[in-house]
Amino acid sequence: MEQLYHTTELIGIKDKNIKILFVLKHQTHLEIRAKLDYDSPGCPHCQGKCIKYDFQKSSKVPILDCQGFPTLLLLKKRRFQCKSCQKVTVSETTLVKKNCQISQPIWDKMT
Repeated sequence: MEQLYHTTELIGIKDKNIKILFVLKHQTHLEIRAKLDYDSPGCPHCQGKCIKYDFQKSSKVPILDCQGFPTLLLLKKRRFQCKSCQKVTVSETTLVKKNCQISQPIWDKMT
């Protein structure tokens, strides 16, 4: 497990809530399938209680190159629904900014 921790640190995944499911190596790129899941937070709109919504939204996030290949992270994000106001929010991570699909290490590399 320690080896997986160091590997995720090298490619820029520092969030403990991201669980890597499996890695596929294609001829042109690497594909990492992962899941972002944590306990339901309070509603950002009305501070009500949120429940885990049934659907997980998958997003394609480019991350730092690994083994000389471009690497793509297919991240399944959990959705939460507020019991009071019925609004749905998507789980957030420090790896990507809100409403963005480019990882923070890629932004740091470009600037």
